[in-house]
Amino acid sequence: MTAKGRRVTVFAKSTAVSTMPVRPGKTYPLSVLDHAMEQHALHMVFYYRSGPTVDRFRLKESLSELLCYFPVITGRLTKEDAGEETGGWKRWIVRCNDAGVRLLDARADATLEEWIGTATAAEERELAYWEPMGDDPSIWSTFYVQV
Repeated sequence: MTAKGRRVTVFAKSTAVSTMPVRPGKTYPLSVLDHAMEQHALHMVFYYRSGPTVDRFRLKESLSELLCYFPVITGRLTKEDAGEETGGWKRWIVRCNDAGVRLLDARADATLEEWIGTATAAEERELAYWEPMGDDPSIWSTFYVQV
């Protein structure tokens, strides 16, 4: 077991940023469905067998290269006035500001086969790192990648 009875230990946290800066002032309005999901988050885990070694530097470098094609992923949430016709309602938008995606290095105390055969629902949640949004959404990362 790891600290506090957890089977997954996060041992490093970094940020992957795009290899190409985004155009200043670029924003992305969220859709009606995005607003309907405001109080919900998707936590996904993909299982795969890795090779004998995992080159975390190369993984982060590849992610950075990919992010230049999806600047909305590296941005941060903020609210803006939706207009007078909405009665002062504020809508979420993403400010594409190259803040990056959080990348976490973690280890589980089991092989893939052992994990799939023995992990409880609570332990499965340890594989999908999450930090709740604080008071300032402009510093909160909407995407986490845990390896």
